[in-house]
Amino acid sequence: MNVKTIILGEGEGASPRNCIMKIMYVEDNPANISLLQRIARMGGHQVINYTNGEVALNNFEKDHPDLVLMDLQLEGRVSGLDVVKQLRQRGFKTPIVAVTAYAMVGDRERCIDAGCDSYLSKPLPVAELVEMVTTYEAKFKSAANAAVPAVKDETQPSLDLKREVATMNHVTPKPAAKTGTV
Repeated sequence: MNVKTIILGEGEGASPRNCIMKIMYVEDNPANISLLQRIARMGGHQVINYTNGEVALNNFEKDHPDLVLMDLQLEGRVSGLDVVKQLRQRGFKTPIVAVTAYAMVGDRERCIDAGCDSYLSKPLPVAELVEMVTTYEAKFKSAANAAVPAVKDETQPSLDLKREVATMNHVTPKPAAKTGTV
């Protein structure tokens, strides 16, 4: 099967309507998929996973993701970079992050030139993955707030992802440094 949709959020009532971001992850490695699911769950995001580039392309418009993480080596005839190029040619502006074991000189530039907004190398560094999701979440919320009057949404989880990841890794996070004068 080439598609697996997983809805992740806090509590039994989690649904696509009350998730913060819809993240499409085009990846065939179960360990990487599981890692992103755990991080997404902490932030109240929905993850849609495809293992095949053609299937991801065919479902992109229907799924309407807010963020795409794209592995470069995929099942099937279409590579991750081919998917990115086709999405950009079709006019989609959705942020795309290349996620790849390619870590040679020039690979990052090749991904950016193909239309990716960012690049993460494998094995996935947990702290960087959390930071990336948090950064795109902030951009997504900022764009959403600009389009809609601000209303406090009590249905969304209020989590500190860095603290949650530190807890996952059994590390006590350092308190934030105080700034300014009193």
